[in-house]
Amino acid sequence: MAVCFFDGKYNEKYDCQYEIKNDGIEVIVNYDIMDEIPEINGIRTFGSYTEFKERDILIIDYFGRMNYLLKNANCNGHSEVLGTPDGGYKTKFFTRYYFKYGNYEKLCDISNDKNINKIRVYSKMINELIGYPSVSKEEIENEYIIKLKRNTEKQKVEINQNNIKSIEVSDDWKSEFNRKNNKIDVNLGGYIDINLNKSISYEEVYEYINELIMFCQLLKPCKFIIDRVLVEINKIFFEICIPIKDIDYKNSYVDNSVKDNLLQFLFRCYTTIPYRNSKNEVRNIPYIILNTSRNIEDNFLMFYRFIECYYKQQSIKGIKNSFIKYGIENNYKDNEKIKNIENMVQEIICLRNHYVHNGYHIPNKKLYIAFENINNKANPKNYRVENIDFDWIYERTKILYEIVIDIIFKNMLEYDNYKFNKHF
Repeated sequence: MAVCFFDGKYNEKYDCQYEIKNDGIEVIVNYDIMDEIPEINGIRTFGSYTEFKERDILIIDYFGRMNYLLKNANCNGHSEVLGTPDGGYKTKFFTRYYFKYGNYEKLCDISNDKNINKIRVYSKMINELIGYPSVSKEEIENEYIIKLKRNTEKQKVEINQNNIKSIEVSDDWKSEFNRKNNKIDVNLGGYIDINLNKSISYEEVYEYINELIMFCQLLKPCKFIIDRVLVEINKIFFEICIPIKDIDYKNSYVDNSVKDNLLQFLFRCYTTIPYRNSKNEVRNIPYIILNTSRNIEDNFLMFYRFIECYYKQQSIKGIKNSFIKYGIENNYKDNEKIKNIENMVQEIICLRNHYVHNGYHIPNKKLYIAFENINNKANPKNYRVENIDFDWIYERTKILYEIVIDIIFKNMLEYDNYKFNKHF
């Protein structure tokens, strides 16, 4: 059983048990949190409305050979220990933010100050892109030599925007000798270093990580699975566990979207798409390129909203009420395949208006396509689509999606040639 301490009070020790979950860490402590409720006329009142202060919890697990510092853990339950002589109580705490480190004394030094100046992200995708810089091989007549460098020269690009000083990529390794089978295991890990101009707090790290996930998703869709995240505090790297966005991982090979290497691509992303300090149209990008909704109607509206926000933000002349037409003509590569662009534009607009004002149900699968009235009279171009099925909606949603992707690569990142291998 591990032991823990609250808020740096190392003279008060509690036995505890913990469990690492997908979305955080839970610890059950031999502690009666009811003692924190003040007595009123000798009575403590407890209910669902009772709030307890959040706390930092240091967990020392000698047998597990790992220690944890939970940040701002909140009370997640209180129960009596039944069937024990002391009739004790246990309290459950949970948090989504915590640090891991072998030396618990170093964990004690982590404060809530803005003291993180570097973020290191490990992912197998990095080695797919940069190879294994720390490994060299040499074959001579009677020997095959594999060398592992302790320090590799990092590839680096200067950014100096939006608090990103520079980005570096490299890899490192750890070896372990197994006495049972006389094997030496070498674990290689590629990483990206995000060097910051100004230090940040642990609560801000997830914004930088999610931004990086978005950019790597654009370069190599569905491949950027993060193995672990480290932060540098006072020249020591601590592993930090934080909430990060998920992607639909593909085990098969995926081509890069553009010919630029990783650092060249990240330079463009960080200097042209300032996601963390961006406007509405940019903030929508993760919901489009990461895991889109399973609901095609939601996707349709999301893509529509992105196109509208982007073009209007650019203040393109005459775009106010014709941004869908502009998008098809300028950012849809297969526009020559559309038999009647004017009708397609109006069908997309009318479908959007129906979803927004009347919901997703289309009565009798019929949708009235109305053009602007002429002299207060119905436009003779008006018509009714008689069979609105999934394929009809899908075709128009796909047009919007491809406009969005083209805006991101062509307009924002300024790539004329790209191939983004991910579908919504």
